[in-house]
Amino acid sequence: MVAYDLKRGIGANNDLLWQRDLPADLKHFKELTSGQTVIMGHKTYESIGRPLPNRQNIVVSRQDLAIEGILTVHALAEAYQLAEHEIFIIGGGSIYEQALADVDTIYATEVQAEFPQATVFFPSLPAGWQETSREQHEADERNKYAYEFVTFTKS
Repeated sequence: MVAYDLKRGIGANNDLLWQRDLPADLKHFKELTSGQTVIMGHKTYESIGRPLPNRQNIVVSRQDLAIEGILTVHALAEAYQLAEHEIFIIGGGSIYEQALADVDTIYATEVQAEFPQATVFFPSLPAGWQETSREQHEADERNKYAYEFVTFTKS
């Protein structure tokens, strides 16, 4: 599960680039991940600042962490073993790169804007991935940017 801009930017300074400007993306994220397992890196967890409700939260970190409501592990493989539900990888950049070989579906929100301040990027998809659905949305009074919900699957 990822949201990126036209240059695949996903974040800057440990924060999302459009967090308050695209509530439809947050709603979409919540609909897909509620009741499931979300796996994230330590920096992504810090940017969220709390366990996501109604989800099994697993944080991958090199550090030994004790966070209430969160399972912490040192490697992505450990996170997979602890997952009790469908797994959603939710960032950040390093975790996406590590997980790309393991996943077979990517739910992406493509934000139709460029954010030059982006410092973290979603990797380009290697051969073998294909787009299987695309849902376009125009900017409106609640969503500052046009965006598209896109699903990719590994063939």
